[in-house]
Amino acid sequence: MNVEKFLIEGGYSKATQETYRRFLDDLVSIPDLQNLDAVGLLNFFDRPQWGNSMRYVAVSASRSFLRWRYGSQHSALSARIKRRKAKRQRSLTAEQLSLLLVSFDTSTQKGARDLAIASLAVEARLRVSELARLKLSNIDLEAGTLQVVVKGGEWGDGVFSPTVANIISAYLARRKPKDGDDHLFLSVQKPHAGRGMKVTGIKALVRRWGERVGFKISPHDFCRTFAVLSTENGAPSRVVQKAGRWANIDMVVRYTENIEQEAIRPYLPVERLLG
Repeated sequence: MNVEKFLIEGGYSKATQETYRRFLDDLVSIPDLQNLDAVGLLNFFDRPQWGNSMRYVAVSASRSFLRWRYGSQHSALSARIKRRKAKRQRSLTAEQLSLLLVSFDTSTQKGARDLAIASLAVEARLRVSELARLKLSNIDLEAGTLQVVVKGGEWGDGVFSPTVANIISAYLARRKPKDGDDHLFLSVQKPHAGRGMKVTGIKALVRRWGERVGFKISPHDFCRTFAVLSTENGAPSRVVQKAGRWANIDMVVRYTENIEQEAIRPYLPVERLLG
């Protein structure tokens, strides 16, 4: 039962392959898989620690694999899980982002670095892993561009404004790498000072920012904030998709769920004509 062959022949993206592999490697451990029925499949993935979304993906991946392996008559293919709408994910409002950005003490190395992390995370839509692996040699401050290895192991491009370029320049004036470490964002805490920051360190850092300014923040909030605020600023969805490195426009819809109805006011048609 070659899971790898199924994933390759299915034409799935690397990210989807990683997700499906987790469930399918588990599925093929079931004895007499050929005779598994729908109830058995649902019971197999009915795990207390899993939410609705994870069970939905597990069953969907399993059904696709079973159809590929045994054909369209397999008895487990009638298994279904109703996917419940997920709760809205958090993003920062313009006011919250402004409050965060002005909260850093840029007279210190740490404050200058933290402002650069927050600013670049929002404008270039960088995940926490991408912030951790971003190299100084892959940043072009004059052009306002960067390259970084993104999810799936491919190289991705990002852009940022002259304002953020100036913020990064101010941080670089205080940046103190150890032994030529090329990571853009370096730890300032001993004994790791001057070394590239780790994912866990950035997550803890962002959490402390939230505690200081009075609202919760996680690194992934910056990805949603990029989508919401750039859309509210008038960027077309296709432009947001391209700049955010999303494979399809559906991801833009997903990441902009927090846009409020009030955001339509500058675009109301009668006001534009007669106001």
